[in-house]
Amino acid sequence: MNILILGGAGFIGQHLTHKLLDGDEHFGERNNRVVVIDNLATSEINLDDFKQYKNLYNFIEGDIATMEDKELLKLFRKADKIYHLAGSVGVEHIDKDPSGTLFNNIAIMNKLIPLLQKANRHVTFASTSEVYGEGPFNEEDNASIGPSSKLRWGYATAKLMMEFMIRASNFPYTIIRFFNVVGPGQTGKYGMVLPRFVDAAKSGSNLIIYGDGKQVRSFCHIKDAINGILIASNTNGELYNIGNDTPTSMNELAKAVLGEIATTSNMKYRPYERDFSKEHGDIYYRVPDITKLKELGYEPKYNLKDIIRDML
Repeated sequence: MNILILGGAGFIGQHLTHKLLDGDEHFGERNNRVVVIDNLATSEINLDDFKQYKNLYNFIEGDIATMEDKELLKLFRKADKIYHLAGSVGVEHIDKDPSGTLFNNIAIMNKLIPLLQKANRHVTFASTSEVYGEGPFNEEDNASIGPSSKLRWGYATAKLMMEFMIRASNFPYTIIRFFNVVGPGQTGKYGMVLPRFVDAAKSGSNLIIYGDGKQVRSFCHIKDAINGILIASNTNGELYNIGNDTPTSMNELAKAVLGEIATTSNMKYRPYERDFSKEHGDIYYRVPDITKLKELGYEPKYNLKDIIRDML
């Protein structure tokens, strides 16, 4: 099978690439050919990690926003399946450049939709839990996005608009919404809380907790997420949450990290206003309903301790 991954040099993309090349119960033995396109704007890749796959792997450094249409269309038509993982990531990135994040995501989709319609290949599109706003978090629930006066919601709105654009088009698709996917190889550079906590504990720095630490999230091991992606991508015209449905507060997360790492680090509380804009805000509770994906056989296997230990 020939597979194209847009944004395949990112954290999720690299893990997905390895899984597809190594073979999987959803795709059979190791016979997939994978082409990755990435501009490396928010990611790094060591191509030596993929030398073992020889001619089964091809990396193209390029920006899909500026690549020639005919070049992209050729790549789309050569692929049996396409995974669209490209886009701005991380709360910190969104907070610092909300307009750039918004325009970049919409511009990319405006460019890709006509080409994807011509190619008529199945596309698995990566969306985000941000589109739920303050919840609830079932695929069929109404979104509760905040006011336009808070620019952080521009990212959620852009992603939701991209979902509508895909649904309104006439090529096969699956939409997946990620909830805090974490694991080895992830950076805390763009505000991801767990790698930031792990890095701080390893260096002996304090674990910075914003607000009172009672905010609740769930954390999904990258291996579980990849399994969820592969299961979901075998469907058509569907939307799935991908994550772990075990709730964890920021206080519990910090204590779990400190419990796994021998360190002099402590928990330190800090108001949001010190590091984020006044438009940032936060969501008190965000845990996915993964009932729909579980009906296809998905079941998270890794708990929080497993995740932390794999990140050390």
